[in-house]
Amino acid sequence: MPVITIRGLTGSGAGEIGREVARLINGEYVDREVIAEVAALLKRPAEQIAEKERVSPGVFNRIIIPLRKIISGSGTKLFDH
Repeated sequence: MPVITIRGLTGSGAGEIGREVARLINGEYVDREVIAEVAALLKRPAEQIAEKERVSPGVFNRIIIPLRKIISGSGTKLFDH
């Protein structure tokens, strides 16, 4: 069975996109079920498993800081972080 993963911040629409892609490919959409199953298998709290899936702020900063430098002279504002 093909697997497509989508990651997004809360409010980004990732869930809606995932459901629509699943519908278009006649697939199944799963969200937190995977985390719950892994947590059960490992006998760990689901939040502990979910924490491992989160992107650290370090990754965000490694991407956004160079972008800020590139556009700093353009007058465009790219996020206040």
